[in-house]
Amino acid sequence: MQTTGQTTRLRRAGRGRDAFWLYLALALALLALETFGPGVPRQIRGYANDAVAPVLSVLAEPIRLAQSGMERVAGVSDIYLENQTLRDENGKLRQWREAAQRLIQENEQLRQILKVPQREISPVATAHVIGVGGGAFERSVLINAGSSDSVAANLPVVDELGLVGRTIEVGYWTTRILLITDLNSRVPVRLERTGDVAIAVGLNEPFMHLRFLAANSGVQIGDRIITSGHGGLFPPDVPVGQITEINDEVLLVRPLSALDALDFVRVMDYRPLPPEVTQPTSDGQPVGQPQ
Repeated sequence: MQTTGQTTRLRRAGRGRDAFWLYLALALALLALETFGPGVPRQIRGYANDAVAPVLSVLAEPIRLAQSGMERVAGVSDIYLENQTLRDENGKLRQWREAAQRLIQENEQLRQILKVPQREISPVATAHVIGVGGGAFERSVLINAGSSDSVAANLPVVDELGLVGRTIEVGYWTTRILLITDLNSRVPVRLERTGDVAIAVGLNEPFMHLRFLAANSGVQIGDRIITSGHGGLFPPDVPVGQITEINDEVLLVRPLSALDALDFVRVMDYRPLPPEVTQPTSDGQPVGQPQ
């Protein structure tokens, strides 16, 4: 009679032989499938992956939950420290807010006393840049705001850093903006430090050239230029760029706005008042004109 140990060894040997013949049959089947094309085994593996994916997702879910719980526990101390920092910063911001409110009130009182008109300009529309006009002869972008949003031609366009350009082609839903670096762009500017006026000229390059600046202006590298308001197309005191190079008579200006990576821009509601119409006097001569 066979002992229990011998019986167990025979059963294991039988299972091993069965597994061997099963693996051999699978290998031969895969080799046979290769004759129909190399893509067939890959398709089978793809189907197998699709079938196993739900099982793997279910098995991985407890691991993800455990990791998330550990991260939350580890982040409690960090949250406490951040909360303390935010409380300190909040107290400082309250002080700055109160000081800013007092300055705003004082500024408003002085403006009324001096009868200075307000210079704040509200935006017509805030739009997203949806297209870029590239090429050697064009520097423009397309935004998703048009006449349906009260956008008109020749309105200044800015972003959070400074002047971007002006509107030129206005459709019902979209508007094309001529960038300040375009060859056809001319922006009247002044040096913020000295007050000297000039013209920032676009040349279809990343930089602009500063022209018609007085020879004795004392311009320096790093000087910031802002709009002068001359000509009535752009409002005054809008940041434009910064002097980056002074080479003989060539002054290079780097725009403050990231014109190559624009995302959202604001079209400003700046329509300067037309010149006052002079009224004729009793002798037919207009008021203020020499007789």
